[in-house]
Amino acid sequence: MSGLYEISGRCHCGNIEYAFISPVPKMELPIKSCDCSFCIKQGACYTSHPHGKLEVSVKDRSKINRYQFGSESADVFLCSQCGVFPFIVSQIDDQLYAVLNANSINGLKIDQAKVVPIEHVENQSTEERAERWKKNWISKVEITYKNQVVNPALLEIPVA
Repeated sequence: MSGLYEISGRCHCGNIEYAFISPVPKMELPIKSCDCSFCIKQGACYTSHPHGKLEVSVKDRSKINRYQFGSESADVFLCSQCGVFPFIVSQIDDQLYAVLNANSINGLKIDQAKVVPIEHVENQSTEERAERWKKNWISKVEITYKNQVVNPALLEIPVA
């Protein structure tokens, strides 16, 4: 894995786990906050790299909720057992993109990470958001359930 770093993370109870294969070390990933109402209420901050790969493993799909808000163009994957959402995904032009909740990365200390200024996105159109996500989010996303790769919609998780 020359030049690549495996960064692990999960929800609190471990029902949703992931490995993020990144060209950038964990402490050098840009951590961003967002000014949309959901992110403000969550106190969430995010990270991604468009040349990374996200490999997600779901243990019990009955303990996962998907939440959509605003333009309903992204799905927040929320563990209903522990209340943590490790990532958000969006299907854009038949490709799945993802961004990580930086607080779900194992061993990452946000106060010691590379934090970049807040992105002012509250008033962006759906198209502007999709273009920003395509440019910045993880473009290789694989979600497995029972050792089989699935599309998030095929997990048959209702949107809350």
